Amino acid sequence: MPRTKITPNPPPPRVHYKAFYPWAPDELLIECTSLTTAEDVENHLGELRLYNFNAFCKTHDSHISIRHGTPREPVCVDDRSNGGKPFFFFYQAVFKRIGLRLPFTTFERELLTEVNVVPAQLHPNGWAFVRAFQILCGYLGIPPSVDVFLHFFEVKKQGKSLWVSFFGVAGRILLTLFQNSFKGWKGLFFRVCANKRNPTALDGFPLYWTEKPKPVKPKSLDELSSPDRGVCEALAGPKIVCSSSKLIACEFNARTLSSYFGRETRPLLAFSLFIFFNRAFSDSRMQCLSALISTLVKVCKAYYRSVVSSSGCLKHQTPGLAIHT
Repeated sequence: MPRTKITPNPPPPRVHYKAFYPWAPDELLIECTSLTTAEDVENHLGELRLYNFNAFCKTHDSHISIRHGTPREPVCVDDRSNGGKPFFFFYQAVFKRIGLRLPFTTFERELLTEVNVVPAQLHPNGWAFVRAFQILCGYLGIPPSVDVFLHFFEVKKQGKSLWVSFFGVAGRILLTLFQNSFKGWKGLFFRVCANKRNPTALDGFPLYWTEKPKPVKPKSLDELSSPDRGVCEALAGPKIVCSSSKLIACEFNARTLSSYFGRETRPLLAFSLFIFFNRAFSDSRMQCLSALISTLVKVCKAYYRSVVSSSGCLKHQTPGLAIHT
């Protein structure tokens, strides 16, 4: 019996996106995703024992809706391509290699709004700076501030690049580049939508590719509030540059993160004392006392970590996260 020849489905008709997005350069209109099937989403999820249903979301992947892209659909399309339902695109590499999880933090939303870029418009190395900065602030007990971040980083677009990047300000370098040459991420992005479990997941930041990102210059100390100025002076005081890749790799390993800070950035712990005092004396008496007690506890713990690390009881290592490839 002769075999029946299977004819593959024809590709979808090409839409003339230039007519809908006349402002978009040709390079942007050909930046399309190759993740166009449900299988691509499943492959990203990988083994459940590694991700435990947290491949996309901090709490559970059911709290966010991740969908594959449409063939030949550029990254700059808006909700007209989705029946009027809001969404945003996000590159797979930021989930898989940098370990970011949704929903965005308040700091991340405010930073995207300040710079006027969508999540996919920010280069992966820029997202690494954002993540590492939050990890550093979290360890020192400092709420991450957009103004503080923009004191240490400036916003740039290199040449004709489509993506916006953050660069350390000369003389204020706080974090190293995640990768000198970040490859293999273009043309690989998902469509992210909100669902009933988290209807506000898309609130508070730009969703669709912006024609003109805001040219944000580095903020001087004079432009900052008194608390933010104190934080900047404290972070810049020790003249220590932290490794973005190590901070991200150690984030969910408290012991290794403590070891890294104990060995590499011990002077920052002393300067965190200044931050808490600066905050405390600007508040009421009860808040001052509470902040003082918190500071003393933190300093005692930091001193203990330093002693243990120096004695060799806590070996320094840099394991990779399970979510990294």
